[in-house]
Amino acid sequence: MNTVAPLEVGFVVADIDRLLPFYRDVLGLAVIGDIESPAVRSRESGLAPDGYRVLRLESRSGDRLKLAQPAGVSRPAASRAGYAMHCAGACYLTFIVADLADVYERLRQADADIRSRGIVQLRAGLHMLLVVDPEGNFIEILQYDDLSAYRPVSNPVARSTP
Repeated sequence: MNTVAPLEVGFVVADIDRLLPFYRDVLGLAVIGDIESPAVRSRESGLAPDGYRVLRLESRSGDRLKLAQPAGVSRPAASRAGYAMHCAGACYLTFIVADLADVYERLRQADADIRSRGIVQLRAGLHMLLVVDPEGNFIEILQYDDLSAYRPVSNPVARSTP
């Protein structure tokens, strides 16, 4: 597979409008799109039987997250597992940041559900924070002392493709 753009991740959510302040105001992602798809198109695509709404968010470095809410589905908020890796099929986002202490402080001030015991050193040169959004989706936030050692630029052409 020859991808032409960075990976985008989507979370199926119960209430986009409830989650938007967390991702936009607390984590600082920018809204770059908000679309609704009618039932006929969503059914053809196999994504949802009755239509859906997708809100696209982007970080300053180009990470993209899609919050997807199916139409006509009334479901309770996701149950909050105790640990991000507690059940098969679960997923979590990972953001790599330059200033983990700043993110931690913003999350604390927003009274976010921080699951790690503060900022944790996972190993030499790597610190992390684990938080869940208001619907219980896990988000791992990492800071590397030397990012180039973790993610060397192995394919500069692919990295420069918009």
